[in-house]
Amino acid sequence: MNIFLFIISARIILIFILILLILFYFRIKFFNLKIDFINRKSENRNRFKLTEINGIIHFHTVYSDGSGRIEELIKTAKELKADFLVSSDHNTLKPKFDGLEGYYDGLFYFAGEEINTEFGHFLAVGIEKEIKRGSYKDVLSEIKKQNGAGIICHPHNWWTPWKNFKVKGYDGIEIINLDSQWRGMNPLYMIAVIFTYKINSFYALHFLSHKPAKTIKFWDSVQKHKNMKTGIASADAHSNVKVTRKRRIKFPKYSELFSVARTHVLLGDKPSGKIGEDKKKITEAVKNGRCFFSFDMFGIPKGFYFGAQSSDGKKYFSGDYINALEIKGKTEDETNLKDKGAARKNIDKNDKKNVIIFAGIDINGRKNPYKINLFRNGGKIFSSKNTDLIYEINDFSRDTKSDFYRVEIDVYFGRKKITYLYSNNIEIYCKKN
Repeated sequence: MNIFLFIISARIILIFILILLILFYFRIKFFNLKIDFINRKSENRNRFKLTEINGIIHFHTVYSDGSGRIEELIKTAKELKADFLVSSDHNTLKPKFDGLEGYYDGLFYFAGEEINTEFGHFLAVGIEKEIKRGSYKDVLSEIKKQNGAGIICHPHNWWTPWKNFKVKGYDGIEIINLDSQWRGMNPLYMIAVIFTYKINSFYALHFLSHKPAKTIKFWDSVQKHKNMKTGIASADAHSNVKVTRKRRIKFPKYSELFSVARTHVLLGDKPSGKIGEDKKKITEAVKNGRCFFSFDMFGIPKGFYFGAQSSDGKKYFSGDYINALEIKGKTEDETNLKDKGAARKNIDKNDKKNVIIFAGIDINGRKNPYKINLFRNGGKIFSSKNTDLIYEINDFSRDTKSDFYRVEIDVYFGRKKITYLYSNNIEIYCKKN
């Protein structure tokens, strides 16, 4: 009798486990998180008009340790609606010398270079001559001579980390690096990625969208007066995993990694269609922090803006420096006071100086609740929920203080929160130049 009950109980347990596995399979198979974007009318957005282009920066090809040919990857990027593409093969600029740079039915491709230094890998964007591996000082000097942008690669990647966080002179940091995102995951998530990739690659790769807190802390700590460091997202795609001595597999696919995260560059006008001119525009925008980055796998951002306006009507964008000592206060005509005589006696023009920070995005807050979070020097100071962010700054009494402001956007899918988008900084300071 006991054996009979044991057999029945074991079968019930097995059936229960089987049902759970089937439910888990279908949850993974049909898992998809997409942000619902809408056309929102925003008076504040009209203040800040820049041309936005989205790009995939830092990936490897058959010119170094990647598995993809550039012609194939250009086709893939076009299908994914990217506007520009920057390769970064190790210690070589050969794709450029082979004449591959240019426009391909609207998509602009040019070659960068990932260079080995004693401190780690360093990304050069916008250079024309190949730079040999060498000391950080020499590599940086050569990048500067060519008016390129020098960016620290995957600073906290345990496999190839950056080894000297006190160096100076670089232009930016890879905040999102998908290779680091993978290597920095909890081991349980790594297992989940491996076992679910074949079922649904989106489910597997959405684990890469975690917030790289350690790298962001480093990024915030190195912002200096009139020397801000740009943050970007990079694919660092190889699609070339070594399984055995002789066998490699194309994992993850370029098409999948190209979809996960991108850098969005903000230009003063539309690209000209000329290789040299547009390469320079994109490079300068990256150097100057005129960009933001996001996890585009959940949807390419629509309608995002981040900027500031001072009381004298001047407009500023990420990468800009605002000297509060040079801001003019509102005129008496703008006070709306009836007694102009009282206004002349009582108005303290310093009190009337201000800077208002604006940010917004065209997300449908009913379907995807979201928060726009404003950070000052790395600490969150204000949030707006499901609406544009407006924040006034009027305390300019700290003569030697530099404050750096940026935004992050959190999007909620039920109980799940994704920090979806990161802007670069605007500095506001009170110093005599």
